[in-house]
Amino acid sequence: MSTKRKNIPDGMRDMIYSENKTERKLGERISALYEKRGYGSVATPALEYYDVFNFDSQTIAEENMFKLTDKSGRLVVIRPDNTTPMARIASTRLGSAPRPLKLYYNQNVYRISGDFSGKRCEFAQTGIEIIGGKADKADLEAIVTALRTLREMGDFYGGGINYKLELGHALFCKALIDSFGLDEEKRETVTKYISAKNSSSLEVVFGDGNEAREMMEKVRQIPRLYGTKSVISKARQLCVGVKQAEDALDYLENVYDILDENGFSENISIDLATVNDMNYYTGIVFRGYLDYTGQAILGGGRYDNLMSNFGSDEGATGFGVNLSLVSDKLSRIIGTQEENTRKTLVHYGDVKLLSKAMSYIENSSDVCVLSCFDNVDDAVENAKESNISRVIEITASGICEVWSE
Repeated sequence: MSTKRKNIPDGMRDMIYSENKTERKLGERISALYEKRGYGSVATPALEYYDVFNFDSQTIAEENMFKLTDKSGRLVVIRPDNTTPMARIASTRLGSAPRPLKLYYNQNVYRISGDFSGKRCEFAQTGIEIIGGKADKADLEAIVTALRTLREMGDFYGGGINYKLELGHALFCKALIDSFGLDEEKRETVTKYISAKNSSSLEVVFGDGNEAREMMEKVRQIPRLYGTKSVISKARQLCVGVKQAEDALDYLENVYDILDENGFSENISIDLATVNDMNYYTGIVFRGYLDYTGQAILGGGRYDNLMSNFGSDEGATGFGVNLSLVSDKLSRIIGTQEENTRKTLVHYGDVKLLSKAMSYIENSSDVCVLSCFDNVDDAVENAKESNISRVIEITASGICEVWSE
């Protein structure tokens, strides 16, 4: 027999028992939070035309998309992202809907991971998008909703899980790097340094003159701009005269102060070393963490250029949550065994008693499993081997319990 019949493709995963239930329940709980806040549920097809994702600021590289052709030979992709299809819907079927448009989704995305990376190529994602409306109010709503989402996930298994949201601004680093007047190759090297906190290549980029050393020192300080609100003051010292960077810090500080005044800052920190997806995000950006995940499970921010790819000139903000990453971590904590729920095995010997057995199941407060055995002794043996607490037998004369643990 071919091993391909038994194995699954790299990056894919079977979900069994509590793994599957945890991911599903977590998604339902977060969806309920968004429903309560007036977000409308939207689902998009798993297949989209490649052109939907083919634009300059798209964050998903072409080589990371699963591609195929439709019956007419047109190139399509399996949904690699949820935000872009939301923008497509907002500008087409919901183009005349009142703004701001508040949407949420809960559906899988598919991305090709690098060889041996261990990352899943299919994962469940939920999130919100706010399209249109006043930018600062929409940003504040997205941030507060992200905080509540993190808290909800932290409370999912009894609470006590700390969470943190890191705030930054996409234009701070971009404007500062632009001010150095570097060519594209050198800009990429500096961006990689800030992301990886590795300064080994900076001398090659800037040289060794006084002005070069001053620029290198600025770049070396960027990854350290993390922590409390005080890092905004430190950042201002690096961008004197760079108006776009100064404006970004003004906006970020104003947002932080409003959140602080309203009691939301306890779980917020500042991170100004945001360089990834600089061409996609155009304003405030944020990442969310839970204690037990070890990596960001929530990410989002303002993206005012995306809608223009679909012929709509309006700003938007939102975030996505990697539900699969959260449920994977939870499953390692609680195990993957089937939950220890009290179950009753309902046995009926005569097939004429099937309706009676089904009636018992439908009216019982227990979780009930219908017996697939002819002999009641076989049913009892099966119950002992499975996660079943008792066996009842349906007979022509009534119902009786024949075994319990």
